[in-house]
Amino acid sequence: MVKPVHKVKSVISKGPLDDSLEGVDVNDHLQAEESVLDQLRENKFSCSDLNDLQVRIRLTPFHPMLESSYFIETEQASNFYNVVYDNILARKSGLYCMGEFRVGKTKAISNAIQRLKIDMPWAAVFLHSAKRVMHQTKKAFCLDLIRSFSCFITNRQNPERLLTRYLMAQAIKAGSKTCVLFIDEAQMLTVLQLRYLLEIWNELRVEGFLLVTVLVGQKGLDSLKQLTDEEDHGAVIARFFVNAMHIGGLHSSTQLRLYLEAFDSKLVYPTNSDWSFSRFFCNVAYASGWRLSSEVDVFWESLILFSRPSKRALQVSGFRLAFLNDAIHGFFLDSMKNDKRQFKGTKKIWTDAISGAATSDLLIGDGNA
Repeated sequence: MVKPVHKVKSVISKGPLDDSLEGVDVNDHLQAEESVLDQLRENKFSCSDLNDLQVRIRLTPFHPMLESSYFIETEQASNFYNVVYDNILARKSGLYCMGEFRVGKTKAISNAIQRLKIDMPWAAVFLHSAKRVMHQTKKAFCLDLIRSFSCFITNRQNPERLLTRYLMAQAIKAGSKTCVLFIDEAQMLTVLQLRYLLEIWNELRVEGFLLVTVLVGQKGLDSLKQLTDEEDHGAVIARFFVNAMHIGGLHSSTQLRLYLEAFDSKLVYPTNSDWSFSRFFCNVAYASGWRLSSEVDVFWESLILFSRPSKRALQVSGFRLAFLNDAIHGFFLDSMKNDKRQFKGTKKIWTDAISGAATSDLLIGDGNA
């Protein structure tokens, strides 16, 4: 028997969201509305008979997998978190991480932030996505940071002073004098913006607070370091470019197998159910013992034949996670129509899924990250 879907009331009154209205935190409103939407979706899945293929097909457009709203902790993402954790514990600024585009850097940052809330609740953690703005003033730079932190500001407030006070207040609220700042797309920063960041670091230090920075970006981040060094900003180098690390995609069939296993067990929806992503899309095959991880050999072979990567590209960059995810999603969607007890993926099925995800030159990095 299918249970009725419970209604969830929106917490936001109807009307346009105007971020110019004083006293209104639009980000809080959006987060609240997203929470309502997520609850409605969860209720719809939980109250539906998922054993019915037609029901699952109707629900498929709403499945969180297709929004890529999931995270699988790879070996490199785990290493990234461990290094970040050690740096914060030692109160060391200066970590910078490089990797090619679409290898999972942003999701690794998001995962690190979520884990730090549990492992280091006493640290105030912030995230900013850099934008390239030439000749930007310090006031405008501080305003960009404030907006990233969802801190409300009026026209009467000084962004430079408000920023440092806000960082200190959040650190004290967390229970320490340590602020952690992740900057995504850090290769977009300019030398001038790094100087501003150094001034902010020094202003906090004078007040007895520490700003631990983690710059994450593409390989242009190394070029930014060299340019900063050439312009004789040694203090910037010493503060923000001390320890380098790289993050890439998947480098071997062993890593791919572990990645696919997550779809068989760890990734489930609805939450706390036994409907793994693999089971949702291939329920009959799953009940007969099939698992997505059993496809690793043909999937890996198809990846190699399609992209023909160099040995260095595999070792350094690996296959980009975003495109691998797209290929897996395509495989699931096609397999859902052909789900049966003796189901098994073929080279053609996987090659079609891979080619639909990306061209061969985008699927893997060039090995120069």
